[in-house]
Amino acid sequence: MQPNLTQVRNEFPAVQETAYLNTGSYGPLSCAVAATIEEANRRQLTDGRLDFSIGGSNQAIAAKLRAGFARVLGCAAAEIALTHHTTDGMNIATWGVRYRPGDEIVTTSWEHPGGLLPVYAAARRFHLNVRVVPLSMDDDDSALLRKFERAIGARTRLVSVAHVSWKTGAVLPVARIAALVHRHGGLIAVDGAQSGGAIPLDMQALQTDFYAIPGQKWLCGPEGVGALYVNKERLGDLLQTYVGYPSLRDGEAFDESGVFLPSPGAARYEVGTIYRPAIAGMWTGLQWLEELGLDWIYDRTQTITRHTREVLSAIPGVRVVQTPTQAGLTSFTIDGVAPTDAVERLAKGGVRIRSVLDPDLLRVSSHFFNDETDIEKLRAGIVKLSQTVA
Repeated sequence: MQPNLTQVRNEFPAVQETAYLNTGSYGPLSCAVAATIEEANRRQLTDGRLDFSIGGSNQAIAAKLRAGFARVLGCAAAEIALTHHTTDGMNIATWGVRYRPGDEIVTTSWEHPGGLLPVYAAARRFHLNVRVVPLSMDDDDSALLRKFERAIGARTRLVSVAHVSWKTGAVLPVARIAALVHRHGGLIAVDGAQSGGAIPLDMQALQTDFYAIPGQKWLCGPEGVGALYVNKERLGDLLQTYVGYPSLRDGEAFDESGVFLPSPGAARYEVGTIYRPAIAGMWTGLQWLEELGLDWIYDRTQTITRHTREVLSAIPGVRVVQTPTQAGLTSFTIDGVAPTDAVERLAKGGVRIRSVLDPDLLRVSSHFFNDETDIEKLRAGIVKLSQTVA
């Protein structure tokens, strides 16, 4: 039996009064997630944070959370490191690669700063060359691959790329890009900020080496929790940049000579404490999503995104960025209206979207909890905006 959409929406108080169409920035919190965080905070307040039962429980939840993220990513739990966000994961992946001066990192012109800035910082530190693939709204998969083929070569050590463009919503052919870089002996790190929880993922099929996702976007979790997938075959290729107690095989796995033994899996890239109530809330949220059914969530997201694109495309003066495939993002412009102005004016009417720069676009995030009434509010708001400039 499929979930009842009305009941699902009732679990999200934030979607009741507004058309919540900005999950690509922050997904709404469910009542269950908020209640878990509140209860964990209460326990820390009343019981303190030194109770061993609390610590043991936290470790158990962390293990369950790695397994939950692994099911979202389509990999083994041992290949998951808990992080604070996508940027955290992209930094771990970018900084840990074994570079030599003159090596190259390939990225694109439309990367989010969370993936792009680690590339620039590593290039400075290790004297690397950065090659930027210029993207265009007219690119199809064939055009994209031709651009990557020209950029990737024998000196390419890492390709850093988003699976879904945060600007246009385009879904990049990651598996084919990965195959290309692997032919040249390089590695690939993928920014999954706009894919994790929005579309089905299978790390083996995608052939990625490293893949970072957040909890607070499409998985509707709290801030401060994310996951990094590290292919088990690449553990030897990704050095530990930061190391702490959680990175070790066990608490005694080091000596005064400087020798230490890392955790046997991707948990070796975990360094210190993640806010315990956030860990608990994220685990509750993942359980609830799995109870709804991840396949249902992905199908529902595709359905409402198609509907969003159809409605927007039918509005005079609206130009939708058409992409061959889609996740949950739709980008567009309104003739005669600056994107930043449109965001502000739509918000006053209870419609929450956002804008992006270079190219200057409006961006709608439509997820499984959105319904046709949300999209109708968006349509009506845009029509009203357009009338003011006609």
